[in-house]
Amino acid sequence: MARGPVAAACVLVCLGACAVAVVECAARRLVCWEAILNCQAEPECHYAYGQYMHACEPVLNGRRTTCPSHCIASLVQLNLTRGGPALEECSCASDPVCREAKRAIEPCMPRTSSLGCTEARRQCERDLHCRSAMSNYLLHCSKLFSGTVCTSACREVIADMRRLPKAQLLDTCVCDGTERTICEYVKLKMRNLCFGEPPEDDDDDEGSGS
Repeated sequence: MARGPVAAACVLVCLGACAVAVVECAARRLVCWEAILNCQAEPECHYAYGQYMHACEPVLNGRRTTCPSHCIASLVQLNLTRGGPALEECSCASDPVCREAKRAIEPCMPRTSSLGCTEARRQCERDLHCRSAMSNYLLHCSKLFSGTVCTSACREVIADMRRLPKAQLLDTCVCDGTERTICEYVKLKMRNLCFGEPPEDDDDDEGSGS
């Protein structure tokens, strides 16, 4: 059925148009095809859009009603690009395929938040499952913190955390406080190393820090 690729394209639009320019988005709401064109013109958004199309294809074409973790992850990464947020806010106008795609992907959309990461971490630490997941993250992602590599084990832990409501806040929170610099560094490394290239196999115990 030819609807799948078109629907996927419409959804991409929903993710990137508002990032084109905050002033422009405030002045007028972009139509989704405009948002897609803006995203395609930006290398990072263009790449993230392709990853999203592949990861979320089963949801967009109706074969799945639940969101695979890699689909959610691709939406998060798309939303981090300059052109990504506008795709969520764009208007389908009278395009029924675009509207259907938006309805299909809406449950998977990352929720942006103005919550600071300091408070997000505190909320996670108060939640048993989130606290356990954070411990696994610290154990298996030590090489990510040093800026060297994101291993398969680290990616699996991140995917598990994104299934937990309290842990999802850590994805969308705004770096703040005394740890703002390191927080921004880790978010950047996770974006570039964990989702910008194939995973690196674990040849040694990551928890050892060696």
